[in-house]
Amino acid sequence: MGKSLREQERKKQQDELKNQKKFAKKRDKAEKKYQKQQEKKGFATRSRKGENDKMREAGKKLNLAILIVSVLLVIMLLIVFLI
Repeated sequence: MGKSLREQERKKQQDELKNQKKFAKKRDKAEKKYQKQQEKKGFATRSRKGENDKMREAGKKLNLAILIVSVLLVIMLLIVFLI
């Protein structure tokens, strides 16, 4: 009995690995298709990964700016109400 459970578990892991590989292939195919469409439209030849990285970088900068402004606002409120 123990062997059959091990075999089932091993088979399940192999199936999951196959599914992951299929998904990766589909994702790569979609990436290539998207990039070809963008090239035909005349946009710069960038991948979605590069575009997403730029968006994350901009998001980090905006979050930092919001944090700085909120700290300055708290300081101003403390000065106004305590003085």
